[in-house]
Formats: sequence, structure tokens, C-alpha cells
Amino acid sequence: MRQPIGSHLHGLLDYLTGTALIGASRLSVLRRRFAGRALATAGGNHLVYSFFTDYELGVVKRLPYKAHLALDAVGALGLAVLPWVLGRKDPVDRWVPAAVGIYELSAVAMSDPSGAGGSIRATRHRAVTVEKPEGEVRALLEDPAEVRRFSPAGEWTGRFELRPAPGGRGTEIHAEADPADLRRAKQLLEAGEIVTAEGAPAGRRGPISAALPTLDTGA
Repeated sequence: MRQPIGSHLHGLLDYLTGTALIGASRLSVLRRRFAGRALATAGGNHLVYSFFTDYELGVVKRLPYKAHLALDAVGALGLAVLPWVLGRKDPVDRWVPAAVGIYELSAVAMSDPSGAGGSIRATRHRAVTVEKPEGEVRALLEDPAEVRRFSPAGEWTGRFELRPAPGGRGTEIHAEADPADLRRAKQLLEAGEIVTAEGAPAGRRGPISAALPTLDTGA
């Protein structure tokens, strides 16, 4: 099954869904009844653990994205079945939470756990040669801490192939990846660090621009 929702889009849906559920819980038809309380609780939970998720729209990146999806699934299932478990008879109290739970389960089912999905920023097959043995290259590409260094936007899918470079010149990395991610990975492998121009001189400034604060870091 193709899972077209990447982590960035999923994050947008998280914040939109959480806000919408809290807003819906205040509608007169839902206020002061079980369905409204259920939606408000679900919406608040969404916003809280989205804030702590390690994806593009997370603020305090502590919760792994896969764990986030697991929480989504458990919460959605609970929302869908809770009215029946509690014996709620009113159609609104039964079917509104159930409909929201089914929607959330559908969003989880269409979300790629790797975070890639069918992102707007399409990636194409790329290849780069690294002057390092295959074992060392594989170790870096499969290390989550190193992946966060060379793919800070979280676009690295983790799907790659390693081949011996012609003439014994090291290892070729073939991947569906952002070219910038591959360049940074190459720098980490060959230089041990990612080279940036941050803090470098930005060139001569005219008399007007020299009197103003600058945002130019040379990056």
C-alpha cells in the first residue's frame, strides 16, 4: 500500500486536526455533552504530543515519529470505540467521536512511517562517490544521530544501495534523496564534519548597509 503522507504533511494535519477538534467541541450541539468532551480531549492530546514530536513541525523534538504514529492509532481507536464501551445511546455522542476516530485511523494508515511519503519536494535518484569503505559508509547512513546531522529537514528515507566505486576509489551511494543530504553525508564521511560558510565575511558593505544590522551569515 502506498503511503503518500510524509511527516511534514502529517504535522500540518496534526495541528489543524487538534485545533479543529477543540473548536468543534465548543459548538452548541456538542458543548456540555460526552461528544464535545471527547473531541476536546483528543484535540488537546494531539497538540501536546505533536509539540514534542521529532519531525519538521515539532518544537521540542523528543518523541520519535513512529511513536507519534502509534499514539495517533491508539488514540483514534479509543475515540472510535469509547462511546460503545461506555454504553452511550445518544446518536451524536456515539457517531461524532466514531467518525473522528475513523478519520484519524485513515490518516495514520496513509502516513509513511519513514517520514518520506509523497512529499511536495520530490526527490530523484542520486549517486555520490565517497572515498571510504562500504562498512563505514553503511554505519553512518544507518546511525540515527548521524542521519539527523546530514538530513536536518528529515527528508532522508533510509532507502539506499551501496556499490564499489570503479577503480577501487571507495563506495558509491545510490539513493532517492535530496542532493544536499548526500553532499552533507559525503562531507561527514570524508572530513568528519559538515562544512558551512557561517560566520564568514559577507564581502564589502556600502555606507548605508554598514549602518544597518545584518542577517547575512555567509551561509
